[in-house]
Amino acid sequence: MKTYVLMIVTIGMLFAGCQKKQDMETTVIKANSMVCSSCAKTIENAVNHVDGVTSVQVDVKAKTVEVKYVPAQTNVGSIETAITNAGYDANDKKRNPEAYEKLDKCCKIDG
Repeated sequence: MKTYVLMIVTIGMLFAGCQKKQDMETTVIKANSMVCSSCAKTIENAVNHVDGVTSVQVDVKAKTVEVKYVPAQTNVGSIETAITNAGYDANDKKRNPEAYEKLDKCCKIDG
């Protein structure tokens, strides 16, 4: 019985090691309407909710969002949409006006 269990575990480990790791890609998105750390947290939270995103690094000073993601699960357009739906510009896509109105005053570049 021990030999049988050991053999099953060994076979399982071999198959696990043979599985292809998912490819990862990195993109950097310009978020020119981001102005403060509160903006960064909102954007980070929005992007982290996109399926396939594995990490998000927001740089307020550079106004960039670096995202690592699995291209089989998402794409740059979906990540940009998450940012615009949170109320911020993303590359050449404009922010969602309703989401923008809900942002804290400190996060609004228009006053």
